[in-house]
Amino acid sequence: MFPKRLLAPGFLTVMNLFLGYYSIVLAAKGSLSSAAWLIIIAAVFDAFDGKVARATNSTSKFGNEFDSLADVISFGLAPSFLIYQAHFHTMEPAGLLIAFFPLMFGAIRLARFNIQISGSEKVNFSGLPIPVAAGTLVSFILFNLNIWDEMMLKSMMLPLVIIISLLMVSTLEFDAIPKFNFRSGKRNSILFLVLLTGIITVVFFPHEAMFPLSLFYIIYSSVRGLLRLGREKTTGRVRHGKHILRRKKRQAIDENQTGNDQ
Repeated sequence: MFPKRLLAPGFLTVMNLFLGYYSIVLAAKGSLSSAAWLIIIAAVFDAFDGKVARATNSTSKFGNEFDSLADVISFGLAPSFLIYQAHFHTMEPAGLLIAFFPLMFGAIRLARFNIQISGSEKVNFSGLPIPVAAGTLVSFILFNLNIWDEMMLKSMMLPLVIIISLLMVSTLEFDAIPKFNFRSGKRNSILFLVLLTGIITVVFFPHEAMFPLSLFYIIYSSVRGLLRLGREKTTGRVRHGKHILRRKKRQAIDENQTGNDQ
């Protein structure tokens, strides 16, 4: 029914979708740690399906839509249900609404991304990518459960969910996954080394490292994005000022010429 070249990226997307679904099942049974890990594994599948599609020249509108639908489940619905089970069920009825934020804002972020996508590999993203948002939330749960065997830092959950949800629909730029080589420029090489170091750290200290590293990435990218917006606004004001100055000069020249003609 589909070309063979679509099978590899399609399989990765299906695995992403299944893991998100299974995470919800486990969270409903109270296996919060296992549910969190399935979301993280789903993010690994999601990170590679697009790269495989581009490598096999099998990108398509169908693939983009299918991937986004899978992401809504794995990184929107599954994390929302997990954080509800882990903490927000104790804050009814407000907790039900707050736990809905990652799903709602994540769906909006994906819809905006699908409108903006051009089929080429992204250098950066407008807004926090939904897999990163989901990974940060679930790694926070793993961080608590591993160190204290319970949700000890409950006071951090509310602001964390709100900030991450809003960042998904912001216009701040966040780096995409760098290319896995050293031939794509100095900036890509640095990002690749940082990513590789982070992966090695997570392999040896999975429960302890994932949340701090995710938080560092979000804070660093947000600050850099705000600084970039500030520079762009300053540049825009300077250009606008120069434009006004040139227009005034032209008006003065025109007025002088008019006076001379009279």
